[in-house]
Amino acid sequence: MKNIYKYLLIFTASALVVSCGESDLEPTLALDKDLSSGINSAADLGFVLNSAYDRMSVSGYYGRDQIVMGDVRTDNAYSNMNSGRFANSDMDYSSTGFGPWASIYRVIAITNIVIGADTSNLTGSSAEIAHIQGQAHAIRALAHFDLLQDYGQHFITGQGGASSLGVPYVKTYKDPANLEPARGTVASNIGDIAADLTTAIGMMSDSFNTSTSYMTRAGAYAILARAALYAGSVDPSLYATADSAAKWVIANSGATPVSATGFTGSFATDNASNSIFELAFSGTDSRGINGIANILRGPTYGDVRVLTGDGPNPDLMDIYDADDVRGASDMLGPAQGFPSMLGKFPTMNGSDNVCIFRVEEMHLIAAETSLRAGNTADALTYLNNIPAIRGLGANYYASATLENILLERRKEFAFEGLRFHDLSRMGMDMPLIDGLKQLNDDLTGTPPSYGSYRYAYPIALSERNANPNMVQNYGY
Repeated sequence: MKNIYKYLLIFTASALVVSCGESDLEPTLALDKDLSSGINSAADLGFVLNSAYDRMSVSGYYGRDQIVMGDVRTDNAYSNMNSGRFANSDMDYSSTGFGPWASIYRVIAITNIVIGADTSNLTGSSAEIAHIQGQAHAIRALAHFDLLQDYGQHFITGQGGASSLGVPYVKTYKDPANLEPARGTVASNIGDIAADLTTAIGMMSDSFNTSTSYMTRAGAYAILARAALYAGSVDPSLYATADSAAKWVIANSGATPVSATGFTGSFATDNASNSIFELAFSGTDSRGINGIANILRGPTYGDVRVLTGDGPNPDLMDIYDADDVRGASDMLGPAQGFPSMLGKFPTMNGSDNVCIFRVEEMHLIAAETSLRAGNTADALTYLNNIPAIRGLGANYYASATLENILLERRKEFAFEGLRFHDLSRMGMDMPLIDGLKQLNDDLTGTPPSYGSYRYAYPIALSERNANPNMVQNYGY
């Protein structure tokens, strides 16, 4: 793919502004704009924003690691170390650093350029310019939410919940007064995420929607629903926010759950009917062997496999009914002699779009938030919506319980990166399935218990050396 970024975005070595080469800047959705010639139009501003989408698709973020790490640390998957990748599935992180910190802050840097652009003299409609900047606000919120999930101290024993350390919420680009920001609290991070999403929803217009490969108002509401549900474990009042946001998406997005017969095919379909927001890939613009498919089942890597064993908890392949399409052989089956995820991210060259939000999640969020509000009838209806469209009957569950909702989320979103954060926000230990595969703190077969400092990634040594205001996470 042609690379036309040659001069700009050479980031200085500071805590949040990271030097990166041209390989980081290849566009996913369209040609980027060389900012050395300035932003003169709405189209120029949109071209700049394209590189934020591109940076979200790198292997260190949604192009692989953010999704895979959400499952490989849980009862869904393990790393067989075929190529030495995902050794950190045992959560035994080095104190020198781990995770997507730098990759995500590169995305945030682009959003801040777009948000901070002087739009007073840009050609193009003001509504289109506002829509582009609204997208940037929503992406900035999602990026900070992902950082909070990975690095926040709110689930660590003795670290203070809402008042514990979150991440720096960065709202400026190369501002001399903000090159060494301190970490915010979890509560302040949640407030900033909600504020960015509120701004995004107010700025975006449905008239500019072209595909779910771009952020939309529905995408912003979906982020709000997921983030508020997650944060409800810290501030229960946020469950009401998650409830209203999820139900807005169900009622207004135009997205519909795919049928049982269309379930497998939907993962090979760009902008499928159930998609709320996804990242665009193609045969020439993909992660290849460094993508999700190859790490799940590829002959070159193939490190991450479906977890099976004789432990006290059911493994993934045992939780599906015999006639559940989600557990069928074209979804979960053997690859290179190992049980593997076959149906999601099906194309080995990585040309499938990666769907980050789909409408089925909104139904299960509505089920949980309705239950937490005491609306058991609504909760059961939303919960049973998913097995019903999977061909399992309209009354599959007799009652709505947190246990049933968590089980249905596991069935529906296996290998989509949600499992670890579901277990964390529910205050649960990482389940033991097979002690020989699922490594642990003390090598006895017991994964870290809830509250362990290893539920959060360590802050990289390079960040701490560059920024005197950066504080390492507890335990490292």
